[in-house]
Amino acid sequence: MIRIRNLNKRFKDKAVLRDINLDIEEGQVVTIIGPSGAGKSTLLRCINMLEVPSEGEIYVDDKPVYYRTNSHGRLSFLSKIKLTWLRVQVGMVFQQFHLWSNKTVLQNIIEGPCTVKKMSREGAEEKAKELLEKVGLLEKINEYPSNLSGGQQQRVAIARALAMEPKVILFDEPTSALDPELVHEVLDIMVRLASEGMTMVVVTHEMNFARNVSTRVLFMEDGMITGDGKPNELFGHPNPRMVQFLRNLEPMKSEDPSKSITDVKSAI
Repeated sequence: MIRIRNLNKRFKDKAVLRDINLDIEEGQVVTIIGPSGAGKSTLLRCINMLEVPSEGEIYVDDKPVYYRTNSHGRLSFLSKIKLTWLRVQVGMVFQQFHLWSNKTVLQNIIEGPCTVKKMSREGAEEKAKELLEKVGLLEKINEYPSNLSGGQQQRVAIARALAMEPKVILFDEPTSALDPELVHEVLDIMVRLASEGMTMVVVTHEMNFARNVSTRVLFMEDGMITGDGKPNELFGHPNPRMVQFLRNLEPMKSEDPSKSITDVKSAI
């Protein structure tokens, strides 16, 4: 589903990603962990061209992602138009939700399908209702983001990404901005998506999710992937830097996320 070859990203003289080579298969749930500044979020942002790689090749669903930059190192206008297909195929859920504050929940969800995919408003609204029921927020359809909790806003953001019917969803620390008691609301939805076969790439510090839900875990440091394997393999035999990283993580302040994941996995 995603193939990356010799990907490098520099910000001026600072190398943030170094020779990344990665293959992600359809249906895999790949969790990326590692210390701050390791390049995890930058890797996600390069996959869907929110950041333009300095060098390297990216393929999504066997299609090459062609990109050209202008004199400022940003995507050219023509590249942005050509990459519309990429934004449809690869959805993204951000740490800070990024909902439009002046639009209702319904309007947030139907904007993409109506504008980009040219879906009829009637069809988009019907799809939005299905997705809001899926994430448990149908009753909030006419609310504005400011009236929702953080967990509810993130669930709307997931519904918005799903409305584009992507083949892959990238999650960039989707629970880090949430109060501990709200984390399970988002993790439950992610677990269900994983059980349905959605291809997911998740940057997170939720080790319970990485251990119990992922099909594969990557450990990044200094812009490189230095650990790659099944959860039991990687956590069972971590490299020294990963051991240090795990020791430095704060203990879980709430047992709810762990219990929630266990309960949902048992029900699947």
